[in-house]
Amino acid sequence: MRPQKPKNRANNISNAQDRFQGYYLDNISCKFCVNYRGKKRGCVLSACAFEEEKLDAIKNGRIKQKVGDAV
Repeated sequence: MRPQKPKNRANNISNAQDRFQGYYLDNISCKFCVNYRGKKRGCVLSACAFEEEKLDAIKNGRIKQKVGDAV
């Protein structure tokens, strides 16, 4: 038996929750950067390439990602 599709897709809440809101500060950490060479050697760049995204995350209160939120 095939599963039935919902009759009214506007009422499907899961579609509304999948909108991209921006990066969380946890996701922009230096350890995920391609220019970061480890704890001892640090970053290759003199200024962070993701400074705008970090400031935007702080400004909008996206500091720590909750368990149910997926980016």
